[in-house]
Amino acid sequence: MNWYPKSGLLHSKVMLGISLEKLIGQKDRPPFEGIYIYIFAVLVGYWGADLTITSYRSDMLPSDAPPVRAKKAQTAKRTYKSDYDVIAQRNIFNSDGKIPPALSAGDEEEKIPQDAPAVLSRLPVKLLGTLVHANPGRSIATINVSGKSTTGAYKVDSDLEGLATVTKIERRRVTFRNKNNGRLEYIEIPEDTKISFGMKAPIKKTDKEGAVAKTGEFEFSVKRSDVTKYTSNLSSILNQARMVPNRPPGGGGTVEGFRFTSIQPGSIFEKLGFQANDVIKGVNGEEVNSPTKAMEMFNLLKNSSDLRLTVERNGSEEEFRYNIE
Repeated sequence: MNWYPKSGLLHSKVMLGISLEKLIGQKDRPPFEGIYIYIFAVLVGYWGADLTITSYRSDMLPSDAPPVRAKKAQTAKRTYKSDYDVIAQRNIFNSDGKIPPALSAGDEEEKIPQDAPAVLSRLPVKLLGTLVHANPGRSIATINVSGKSTTGAYKVDSDLEGLATVTKIERRRVTFRNKNNGRLEYIEIPEDTKISFGMKAPIKKTDKEGAVAKTGEFEFSVKRSDVTKYTSNLSSILNQARMVPNRPPGGGGTVEGFRFTSIQPGSIFEKLGFQANDVIKGVNGEEVNSPTKAMEMFNLLKNSSDLRLTVERNGSEEEFRYNIE
């Protein structure tokens, strides 16, 4: 009874061992030699299928384009005022969330055209005097810039210390274009302080009699302190005499110096030795033939220690020498 089951089990084990031995191989053969044939069969089948699909691929692709699907008609979306409420609620210009009313015509900033009439300027500049020439390009104006504490002579098209550009020089008035707003503005000398060598201002009694010392017929000695005092108040000097450009007959209208038509008694010009009808023709050897050269004479007084003027008196030229101590 017990032998058959055991003999059957033994027979199964023997058959399983023989099968594994065939698959794995015998001891004197490579391992898994028995399964090589199956692996080779699978690879051959795969390659055959791939070649078959490649051969018939062109016949398998569709020859006609797919049908076009009709697009759905899009209806325009209607917008409502409520769609924009989110913008009004997030107003970035007002903290209270309210939109301000529209500006009226009176609220808009007035725009002044560049060719508008000149208006009185508010720039920190003061007109001290003008010398008007028949040729506007040769006219000159003396202007004090209070912001920079400078005084200079300016002609048309000159730059006024970066503030404006001079456009016109008239008697007692200068027009310029403001570089900040681009409009025309003007400055002028009031009637009560008019400066045109018109002898309107009286001589101050505080002037010392010994400000200028005469050391020769045409030689003078001047103290540096007195020179500084007179040149710092140019408007006062210009009011003490009247001068005009000297144009000799037959000279074609050319300017050959400046002639004193009148000199106020006791003025600094009288102390410096000048008389009416004297003509200042040169300064330190250079001709005075323009208003610019005339203004340079005053500038030389500030720094020079020796000043030589060529003066025509009664038809002859004399050299006035001034020693500044």
